[in-house]
Amino acid sequence: MRILSIDDSKSVHAFIVLCLENSGHSLQLANNGNQALEIITASPDNFDLILLDWEMPGLTGPEVLEQLMKMKITIPVIMVTTKNNPEDISRVLDIGAREYIMKPFTKDILLEKIQSLG
Repeated sequence: MRILSIDDSKSVHAFIVLCLENSGHSLQLANNGNQALEIITASPDNFDLILLDWEMPGLTGPEVLEQLMKMKITIPVIMVTTKNNPEDISRVLDIGAREYIMKPFTKDILLEKIQSLG
């Protein structure tokens, strides 16, 4: 599976890289929402899954998700966040996210969520 991870945290990216090492998945990283939208717009068929952080400078995760939906991008999105309010979870699922992972998460949780959408 070809995965785009969008997160402003270098440590989260490093952990995701470690989790996906030897998993058979390919990974590309974006440091913010604007960069991610540029990458996706340039090559929308290059990805099978998006891991999307909620809280980032510039465009937030929900704003990126809204833009993807407006662009009719159908790549499944897993929100990755510390937000655990049921209204927040419901909001992003209503916008179009397919899954939700709470930070901090384990390698097993990440791989299980990825496999559930693969």
